[in-house]
Amino acid sequence: MTERTRGLLILLSAAAIVGAYLGLRQKPKTTELPVLPSASAPSAPSVSPPRRVTVAEIDATLKALGGAVRAPAGDPASPWALAHGMVAFGSDFSARDGRSARDVIVGFAEPTTIGTDQLFLFPVTKAANPVEPHRFLLVKTLLETDVPMEQRFVASSGDKLTLARLVADLRKAAKAPESDSDYQHVAWQISALAEHVRREPKALDTPPPLGPLLALGLARLEADHKVVEEYSGPPEHAFDEGSPLHRAKRDKSGIYGHSCGGLHLVQAIASAVKVAGTDDQKRRFRRQLGVLLYRYELERPAYASLLLRHPEQGLLIRLQQQKFFGHLVETLTLAKKLGLTEPETEGGKNVDRVIFFAAADTVDVAKGLLDGGVYERLDAIRKDREQTYLDLVGDACHALRGLTRARELL
Repeated sequence: MTERTRGLLILLSAAAIVGAYLGLRQKPKTTELPVLPSASAPSAPSVSPPRRVTVAEIDATLKALGGAVRAPAGDPASPWALAHGMVAFGSDFSARDGRSARDVIVGFAEPTTIGTDQLFLFPVTKAANPVEPHRFLLVKTLLETDVPMEQRFVASSGDKLTLARLVADLRKAAKAPESDSDYQHVAWQISALAEHVRREPKALDTPPPLGPLLALGLARLEADHKVVEEYSGPPEHAFDEGSPLHRAKRDKSGIYGHSCGGLHLVQAIASAVKVAGTDDQKRRFRRQLGVLLYRYELERPAYASLLLRHPEQGLLIRLQQQKFFGHLVETLTLAKKLGLTEPETEGGKNVDRVIFFAAADTVDVAKGLLDGGVYERLDAIRKDREQTYLDLVGDACHALRGLTRARELL
């Protein structure tokens, strides 16, 4: 358990978390889970209700937050950072040394022998800098930002290769998830394969075929979201100490066992369902979007109330808010962009509503971090807590992509 997670769980245990009820969830199927009171905690302060973001707020945040993270995202020693820069700023993003981010990224590819094949893959780290902490994150990013398949690059070995070669090698190295660890990485694999099919539909049945991986990923998402879906009590008690949701966060189980609260997995399933899903899988995915809206109803007041109660832990809590809200806007706008939200239905309208609510939350969190001078102290933060530094950069980049997409909807 990281220091950041431990601190947040201590706060969750200490506070009765209250907030505004949005009326977004359906009636729960079960009332088996009890409401666990936090009798020793004082009454929680009121939390501001959600509000709709404005164009001016998004534009100001894109400028200020984008300006704050452009340089750290351009770190030429960190392909992970450069990939996040491409997420935020597009495929033409450049490293701080002036080189194209895509060229620098592929320059870290290493010839790797697997069986009888020599494949160009990426290490997890190099010289203590993150390269590809999630398997296939880099190729997935090159694909989704529309880097040309035949563009030529130079690998670390001096070999010349194309994105098409990297994709072919990814396919040879990819495998069906078998362990919890595999499932925690499978989102990037599914996304990469779905992006390849989006660009080259004939790749749908190329080994490994996307269909079986989609089926596994969707089933895992449904199973891991159960801890949220089955909670039937008031939002203000959702994360009380001893509740199933509190235990899931503490133990990093269920949906909270995945990076960024499983939102990368939701995005991966969205992309795969779009290009390879059956009608039933699309219906099941829309249900998971409903669970995600319910999570917003529960998690928004949790973080807001904690911030009111514990301003001394402002950085810790705002980091969690930026991670959740930024990825949420990114995820919901992706689903809408892919045509998976049925905008004429009440569920689709709720998705639109939460996009603009969560975008306003993202704007507010970014303002708090920027006004507090956090991004001006990145070097000092990195020396003290590397993971906090990475979260400030990476989560901001995902938030920027989410806000950019939300801006297009206004």
